[in-house]
Amino acid sequence: MSTGERVCWGLTFLGAGAAAAPFVADKALEPMGDARFAMAMVGLLVGLTSFICVFLFRSRNRVRAGLRAGKTLLVRWTYSEAEWRAFAGEETQRQASGKRTLLWITGSFMLIATLVVVAIDRKAAVFVGAVLLGTWILCYIAARASMRASQKNEKGPPPEARISADGLMLGAEFHAWRGWGARLERCALVEDTPPQIEIVYSTPQRYSRTQTSVRVPVPAGRESEAAGLARRLRP
Repeated sequence: MSTGERVCWGLTFLGAGAAAAPFVADKALEPMGDARFAMAMVGLLVGLTSFICVFLFRSRNRVRAGLRAGKTLLVRWTYSEAEWRAFAGEETQRQASGKRTLLWITGSFMLIATLVVVAIDRKAAVFVGAVLLGTWILCYIAARASMRASQKNEKGPPPEARISADGLMLGAEFHAWRGWGARLERCALVEDTPPQIEIVYSTPQRYSRTQTSVRVPVPAGRESEAAGLARRLRP
């Protein structure tokens, strides 16, 4: 079982406990008033969401295992030191900028939601605000964790790139665009120094889809193979 699955199982049981507490320990929580029901609703939401995410992580792990086995690879590239250094730093900065923007947007929506609850019920707002703050902190930790692989690639030796129809591994970095609502949006060959394959995929959120963009450098002499890969993965 992966770390992601274990965390999601923990949040599932935590959410289930929060949802059941107002009914199991009604007398003990009576001083909370109507905030008990807000706690139950938030606990139910966290528990159900985390339970669904267990199977999302399980699906991603299957894609990862396939890439490591190397049975369905479309390309498998290695890089020289010069090729990798020309790409690594700029890509890390690009990914970090996108995640900062996403965290700001998420935090703004959570703040607005808390202010709305304050206007309705101040007692409930304390609990809801605390839960949303905790959720944002988890999002921040997840964003930092997702950057760790890119930063490790940047500072380490040139990694190996493995790309299949379902996902890719670039050294320690992993992406999957198949399973549980994930969808490949586009794939193109970008003329840069060095040339790069850009893959954009999306994953479902509650009311929308979140897009993730990843770039993989093309080794010298493999441009035609990269063009074929772009055609193969184009939705």
